[in-house]
This record gives sequence, C-alpha cells and structure tokens, in this order.
Amino acid sequence: MLNKSSGLFTTTALSRTLKILVLDLETTVQRFDGKIDNSPFNPDNKCVSAHFGFIGWDTVDKVTNLVFHHNEQASSDSRVVLEQALEQADVLVAHNAKFDVMWLTAMGFDIPATVYCTMICEYVLAKGQRQELSLKATAERRDVTRKKSGLVDDLFKSGTGFEAMQLATVLEYAEADVVSCAEIYLAQQDDLAAESNQSLGETIILMNEMLLFLVEIESNGIKVDLDVLADIKAEFLEEQTALKKRLEEIVEGVMGDTVINLNSGQDMTRIVYSREVISRADHQQIWNIGTDSNNKPLFTPRMNRSQFTAAVRATTRVVQRTNAVCCDACDGRAYIQKYKQVTRQKLGKKYRVQGEPYKNLSKCPSCAGVGAFYQPNGTVAGLRLNPTMPSDASINGFKTDKVTIQRLISQAEAKGNDTAIEFLTKSSRLNAVSVYLDSFVKGFETWTRSDGILHTQFNQCITATGRLSSTAPNMQNAPKRGFPVRRAVVSRFENGTICEGDFSSVEFVLAGELSRDPQIISDVTTGKDLHKQTASIIYQCDEKDVSKDLRQASKKFSFAPIYGGLGAGESDHVRAYFSTFFEIYKGLGAYHRRLADGVLKNGIVQIPSGRQFFWPNVVRKRGGRTSNYTQIVNYPVQSSAADLMLLSCVRALRKFRELNLRSKIILTVHDSIVCDVFPGEIEQVKEALTWAMVDVTKEAEERWNYTFALPLEIEISGGKNWLDQVEYD
Repeated sequence: MLNKSSGLFTTTALSRTLKILVLDLETTVQRFDGKIDNSPFNPDNKCVSAHFGFIGWDTVDKVTNLVFHHNEQASSDSRVVLEQALEQADVLVAHNAKFDVMWLTAMGFDIPATVYCTMICEYVLAKGQRQELSLKATAERRDVTRKKSGLVDDLFKSGTGFEAMQLATVLEYAEADVVSCAEIYLAQQDDLAAESNQSLGETIILMNEMLLFLVEIESNGIKVDLDVLADIKAEFLEEQTALKKRLEEIVEGVMGDTVINLNSGQDMTRIVYSREVISRADHQQIWNIGTDSNNKPLFTPRMNRSQFTAAVRATTRVVQRTNAVCCDACDGRAYIQKYKQVTRQKLGKKYRVQGEPYKNLSKCPSCAGVGAFYQPNGTVAGLRLNPTMPSDASINGFKTDKVTIQRLISQAEAKGNDTAIEFLTKSSRLNAVSVYLDSFVKGFETWTRSDGILHTQFNQCITATGRLSSTAPNMQNAPKRGFPVRRAVVSRFENGTICEGDFSSVEFVLAGELSRDPQIISDVTTGKDLHKQTASIIYQCDEKDVSKDLRQASKKFSFAPIYGGLGAGESDHVRAYFSTFFEIYKGLGAYHRRLADGVLKNGIVQIPSGRQFFWPNVVRKRGGRTSNYTQIVNYPVQSSAADLMLLSCVRALRKFRELNLRSKIILTVHDSIVCDVFPGEIEQVKEALTWAMVDVTKEAEERWNYTFALPLEIEISGGKNWLDQVEYD
C-alpha cells in the first residue's frame, strides 16, 4: 500500500491497519458527434449505481451494491451508505480511478486523501511497453477475470445503457468488476514488492497525485467565447478556400489535365516526386513497409545511394503531364442515362425495345465515370523532388507528412524550385488549417457545454513517456504561439485574466542534468540562447543578426539532436547544424552512447524519478547504433520533463488551496500551467506558479533522492484571453 515515508508500495496494509475501499461506478452514456460522453458534466448523464467492498486478507470481503438512477429501482439511502464507506476509507482503489473520482466529486462526495488507480499502476509496471489497459484486458492478463458472460457488452453494442438493463445484470457485471479490481490491486502489490520494481513506487504515487489535479482542472473547465470562435472559424474557412484554389492552380500547371486529389497519398507522391508506384506489393516488399507479427514496425533496408536510387526506379515510374480527351460515349458528362429493357411479340419474334429511364444515372463504362481520357504529352509532371532515405517509403509511394515536407522545402530551396516551395508551404498550411478546423474549432463547438465551459479530458496512460494526452478536444496539440483559437479562451470572471506559467527550454536543461555535459551546464548557467545559436548555424549568420522570425523558425531543429536526431535527409546547412551540435556538446553525445550501451546490457533505462523503460530485444546495428536508438535517447529527457511537470502541477494545486484562491487552474499544455485568475489575485497566482515550477527541484530532490545541478526558469504571461498575452517581469 502507499507508504509516504518511504515512497514505496508495500503489502503491510494487509494487516488491516488501513481500510482499503475498492469502488466501481456505472453511469449513463450519451452519444453524439460519433463519440461517447460518460462525463458528469453532461446534464443528461446520471450515476446509475455504485459498487464497493473493503479488501480483506486476500480479496474483497463483501460487495455492496447501491442504486441511484435505474429504471427498475432507486434508493434514497444509497447516498448515506456511500458517504459512510468513503469516510471509513483510508485509500480508494479503482480502475481508471479518475473517472470514478470525477463522478464522486461532481455528486458532492468527499474523497479520501489517498487514491490508487490500478490502471496507472499497470501502466507504470509496463515500463513503456504498449499493452491494453482496460479493466477487462488487465484482468485477463492477470487471470483474475470474474465476469460470467459478455451479456453487458452485447447490450451496449445494441445501444442499451446500464439504466435500461435488467438490474440483476448490472449487479452481476459490477460486482465482478469490483472483485477483479481488488485482485489486480493485490497482484500489483506483489509485483511492486520485487526488488527490481521498488523505484516505480514513487512514480505511481506521483501519477495518483496528478490524477486528483486532473479531476480538479477538468471540473473547473475552460471558458469559451463562442462568438469569438465563430469569427475565427470564418477566417480559417476563408483561408482554406484560398489555399485550395491556389494549390489547384499549381497542380494544373505541373500535372496537366489529370484530376488530382490532394488528400490522396498516392496523388501527392505523383505531384511531389513526379513518380507513381508500379506494384504496391513489390514496393512494400522492397521497402519493408508494414508491421511484423508482434505489430512492431519493420526496419527499412540499409542501402547505399546507388542501391537506394535503383530501388526507387524499380518500384516506381515517372509520371507525365497529360492532355484530356473528351469521352465520346458520355460526351464528357461521366454518367449516362440507362433505360429499362422491355420485349414485345411481333411476327413470332422477340424484339428488345427501350423502355422508361432508370431513376439514377449510371457511371459511363467507357471512361469509368471520369468523363475524359488522359493522354501523356511526353513531358515530366510534378515537382521533381527526390526521396532521400528508405524510411521515406510509404504504402502509397513516398511520405508527404509534415516532417518530410519540411525536409523537401529545404531540398526545393537548394534547387531554387520556387513552384515546389510554394506548393509544399501552402499544402502544409492547408493541412494545418484543416486540423485546426476539425480538431479545435469543431472540438470547441462540440464539447463546450450550455454554460460556456469546455471540460477537456486528460489521459495519463497513453504516451510511452508519461506525458499527458487529451481528448474532447486534444488541447495537448494546441500550438504554443500565434494560434488564433487561443483567443476564444477567456476568463469566467468579469475583468479576470488568463495567466500562463511556461518552463523555459526545460528539455535543454534536463539534457544537461542527465548528461552532466559541461558545455550545456555553462550555457544554461550563463543564459545562452540555444535557438539563436541554432539559427546562426542554419541560416549562416552571426547570432547578433538573428531576427525573431529566424529564431522562431530554428526551434524545430534546436532540440532534435537532444532526442537522437542526426539531420538525415536535410539540406547541407541543416546537417551542418547537427554535426556542430555534437561537436559543441560532446558530453551529451557520450551520454547517448552510454544509454544505448546500458540497454544492450540489461534492457532498462531508469530516470531520476524512478520511472523505467524496458527494451528487451535491442541489438547493435551496422554503423554502431542500436535498434530503438531514438527512443532510448529520447525517453529520459522527455519523461523527466513530464515528471517534473506532473510534480509542478501537484504543487500548484497545493499552493492554490493553501492561499485559498478563487482563481482556478484550468489547463496544462506541454510544459505550462494555465490559470483563470480572479480580479486582484494576479500577484498571488504568479507567486504560486513560481513556487510550484521554479522551486519544484527542491521537492523532487527529496522525493527522488537526486541532486539537481541546474536551475529551472519560467515565463509568466497574462492577458484578457489565452492568445493576447504580455510577459510579466
């Protein structure tokens, strides 16, 4: 059980000195916009029933069933019984406990100070390995499944919710979940008692503390100005239309008359690389595209330049511009009118005659519904850019994702291909605008409640590194700077302020911490601007001449070497940056090699917080690198940043409550904490954020038994909305 003094989980609680309550709630579920919503923030949702039991020596002593809102039965005594159980409990155990705690909080129940989520523990014990974390999958994996049938699953598929099922079915289902959860908990204690897993206890403690923070901020929600959002939507739609029109003009110029779908990976390969796949099967085999039997990505083949070029030519062919020739069969209309066939007797013979027309037009069989035939005119189509490495290969030909496009822009710049630069830049922007509309504008519209509050949902157990993700909508993907949708996030308080505390270059600082690279330590201590240094190398100018725009443009490269990047496939001056980086920061390169060698030896990477990552099948590859190299060198920095951020969030909430602030913490994104500040409390909020984030290393040292060599810095800004912000001193 949780033992705060040692920071470990032990089985000492089984002496019955602590009361451990295992709980499971069943609720109604609303379905809309193709998604499900089982949150307590939807006024149409109700808690159907609660089921709980206290852990005895080796399982739950007895499961108590309470009914709140069911078509067959409801009890006025249920609330009193549950209140008493929660008051007695020292620890609340649940699978995906954030859901249950969220509902209990919304219903006005007091929560025990200690919450233990069996899903979080299972996630940490997996050590970065992907596995299904649902209660059902976890119970099956640990062989503690107690359900007698899959009746409830079948009912759900048919659209029947808990409130409409037979009550006996609900009780059977929920009781089994409580028992399974209790036995999962007990099995996890045995796992954590193992000497090799002792360090994981502190990570589990921190993530369970973070769970309570997330309940708080999800409950607080984000105030959205829907009128402002409507204006932003109109601007995006206008830009989207203009981008599509210009891209269509460029496509017509480089492709001729061939109809192109910009959303098609196959068509994008034709445009960008001037090539198309001859045989998908042969292409896939040569480039090792796909996954193995364990659903792991296949490695791309190792090739020299001549082998690579030969493989490209073997699997693809050059695309030519075309001229369209009108289809005579349908007169270019692509569809034809068919008529029903009838017969009549005449002079002992059957004659087929044309009857009334069919209701719908039919696709022209001659041109297959195109309306034209596209004849090559002997000139090469497309932008004539080149794939640069085997990993560029995709099922549709070659990649045209965001990262690849950035490399291709560098290639086009080197060639002086202005048409390619414009096409790639505008297509990248079109993709971004489409994402903004679909993910954020629509997400805000869909999930903002009638009171104007958006309750985004955070996930702790999705990413391998421990970083948060979110849905409804995905706020973790919200761009940091200049993102118009941020303007729609406003204060719920009259004359209130949206305030954000943001870590400064935390990845660079932690890279120095973990590697103890003397140059990084010196640069951080003296306040050297890494982004200016990056820009000066990439754009071949003195640091003093680096503009804000160049500095901003360089950020996408600044931290890439920290995460194991080498600049493969980039332009010469970008590759020069990667080489220069490791010449300057030799200690970081040595640290990366030590990490890889350590994994080769024992398969494990452990970071200061105690979190571990397991790679059981790492091998040395030709050239000296190991398999999974990027992950091996990436995870320690990213995960350490994630754990420091988790601890900062926990501390921020602690300070807000200590100061009894009316201001609310509403969001955490990337390396920042966002607050909705009550008028007159801005100085206290700044104090709280500074204490929570800058001084976080002091508590981290105590909890993790680790000494930090470098200070952390934050930027605090505020304004009337989340976009229009000024930095505070």
